[in-house]
Amino acid sequence: MLLKLEGGEPLYLQVYRALCRAIEGGRFQPSNRLPGTRTLARELGVSRTVVLQAFAQLESEGITMSNPGSGTFVSDRYSQEYAATIPLQAAHIPPDPPVNDLPTPSPWAISACKEVSLASSPVTTPAGMLDFTDLKIFQDAAGARQWRHVLLEAMQDRSNLPQDFLGLRELRVALSLELRQERGLQVDPDDILIVAGIQQARDLVTRVLVQPGMVVGIEDPGYRGIRATFRSAGARVVACAVGGAGLDVEQHANELAEAKLIYVMPSQQFPTGAVMSEDRRHRLLNWAYQRGAYIIEDDFEPEHRLVSTASPPLYVLDRRQQVIYVGAFAREFFPTMRMAYVVAPAGLRPYLVAAKWVADRGAGFLLQRVLARYLAAGDYQRNLRRLFVLLAAKRESLVHSLHEHFGRHAAVSGGGASGALLVHFVELPRDRTNALVSCAADNGVRIASAHVYYDNPPPHITLLLRYAHVPQGRIDEAIRRLAAAFYKLCDELSIGRQRTSTAAGLHETGRLSASAAPA
Repeated sequence: MLLKLEGGEPLYLQVYRALCRAIEGGRFQPSNRLPGTRTLARELGVSRTVVLQAFAQLESEGITMSNPGSGTFVSDRYSQEYAATIPLQAAHIPPDPPVNDLPTPSPWAISACKEVSLASSPVTTPAGMLDFTDLKIFQDAAGARQWRHVLLEAMQDRSNLPQDFLGLRELRVALSLELRQERGLQVDPDDILIVAGIQQARDLVTRVLVQPGMVVGIEDPGYRGIRATFRSAGARVVACAVGGAGLDVEQHANELAEAKLIYVMPSQQFPTGAVMSEDRRHRLLNWAYQRGAYIIEDDFEPEHRLVSTASPPLYVLDRRQQVIYVGAFAREFFPTMRMAYVVAPAGLRPYLVAAKWVADRGAGFLLQRVLARYLAAGDYQRNLRRLFVLLAAKRESLVHSLHEHFGRHAAVSGGGASGALLVHFVELPRDRTNALVSCAADNGVRIASAHVYYDNPPPHITLLLRYAHVPQGRIDEAIRRLAAAFYKLCDELSIGRQRTSTAAGLHETGRLSASAAPA
C-alpha cells in the first residue's frame, strides 16, 4: 500500500503517523482490516519489529483493536473528531506553481459530450410496474442452459487463444458459413473483422472514412449512437425519413448531393421495422455508384424479424465493392456479449484492421470461442427460432390489445423489430408526451417516448413499446392501464373519445397506414 514515511522521528513513529493519516483520510474505515505486519514491513522497507511497535501505539490509543488469528482492525469507536486530537507531523508541501492554461478538450470530445447528454439514465422498476421500456436480456431457459454448457466447455479447454487482430479464426470460420447459408454472403474467414459491439463497428468505419465537414446520410428515425458517431467526427449529418418500404434515396437526392457515405438498415430498420424494397435497394446502389459513395449496411438482426422477406442484403447485390456490411449477434438476446463484425471491401480492410489495432487488441477471445462453438453446433439458430415464436405471440397480443383499447386513436408501425413497436397517437401533440408518461406511471405502466430516435420528430406523441419482457398474460392489462392514462389526457384536451374496432390507423400487418404516417 502507498504510505509515505516522514523523516525526523524514530521509524516506528513514522509508521504510526502514516497509518493515522491513512485512517483519518478515510482509506481505512471503522471495522476495516489493516495490512498484515509482515506485508507492511516488506512494502515500507523496515523491520517487522518497527511495524509491531507502531501497531502497539495505535492499539494503546484506542485507534485500532487486534483480533488474534484475524488481524488488526480500525476500532468501531474511532471517529474523525478523535483523529483530530492526534498530533501529526506536518509534511513539507511546496507552494503551488503558477496556474498555466491546460489543453482544452478536442472538438470530438465536446461534440460527444453533447450527444451523450441526450441519453437517459437507467431507472429501477418498482414492484407491480408493467414495463414497456425494459432492455434486459430476452432469453429462454433452454437457450441460457445451452449457453452455460458451451461456456463451461470453452473455459475448460486449455488450448491457447491466439491474439488475432481480425478475431479468433475459429469464430470467423463459423461466421462465414453462417453468413453464406443464412444471408447469401460469399465471404471467406479472412474477409471478416470481429469487433467489440456494433458501436465499435460504426466508430472504426467513421475513423477510416469520415473527414470533418463530410456529408453523411442516415435514416430518420434511428439509433442515437449512429448520429452521435458521425457528428462527433465532424460530419454534416443528413437525416432521411424512412417510409413503409424503407429509405427512398431519390426523395432526398438534393440533400444528399454531396454525400460520400450513407448508413442504412435495409433488412429491418430500427425502430420502424420497415424492410427496404428490392427496387429501392437497387436504386440506392446506383446512387452510390454515381456519387462515388460508400454504403454502410447494418443488417439489423434479420434472423428474428417478424416480417418475412426474400430481399437479399445490399452486400450481395453490390457489383462494385461499395457496401460495408456490419452485423451483431442478436444484440437484444445477448446484449452483454457486445460482439459484432465488419465485412468491408478489400481496399478498406487494411485500414479497418489498423484502426482496430489502435482502438484495442481483441474483443473477448474467450467469448469468441464460446460463440464459435455455439454457432457451429447450430444452437444459435435454434435459440433464435424459439425466441421468434415467443416474440411473435407477444406481438400479436400487443397489436390486438391496441386495437381493442384505442381503436382509431392509435397507429402502430414496425414488424416487431427486436421486440419493439412504434405507437403513434396522432391526435395528441408532442408537448404532452411527459404528461402521458407520468399519468401512465401513476397507473402502473412504464412507457418511453420515441422522439429521441428522431432528428425530425413527428408533431404528435410517439412511443416505443418494448414488449419482450412483458408477460404475455399481462399485455392486455398493461395496455388497458395505458389507455386509461391516454383517455384521461384526451379529456383534459377535449379530444373525442369514440372508439372503433376497425382502427383506421391500423391494418393486418401492424404497419402505419399512409394517412396516419408522420412526415
